[in-house]
Amino acid sequence: MDNKFDELTKSLAQSVTRRAALKRFGVGLAGMAMASFGLASKAAPAKGSLCSCSSNSDCPNGYHCLGGECFPNWCNPSTDPCCCYKKGKACATGVPACDPLYYSCSSNCSAITFGGGTCPVR
Repeated sequence: MDNKFDELTKSLAQSVTRRAALKRFGVGLAGMAMASFGLASKAAPAKGSLCSCSSNSDCPNGYHCLGGECFPNWCNPSTDPCCCYKKGKACATGVPACDPLYYSCSSNCSAITFGGGTCPVR
């Protein structure tokens, strides 16, 4: 494991010419622009998805509408912002993927498992 980490740090520490750095930056910027234009129409939530609701009836069974998003019934973001739960052997979040907190909550819930803690069974 240490060897892979050492290899990674050595590769990151190598100098890069200004031309190569600008080229990589330009390619990355162009890729982000193409992705945003190409995926913009597909990113709109489908009717009945977890990302668009105006009432509980718009959500699937076992979910409730809160702030335009469907959360599991057991999840109360005001008391448990990440709504972590046991999913298989790991810990996952009940926050919908469209929520701005999804990625940080996903990391926080995963950290419980990797930190040796126990995740609530819901």
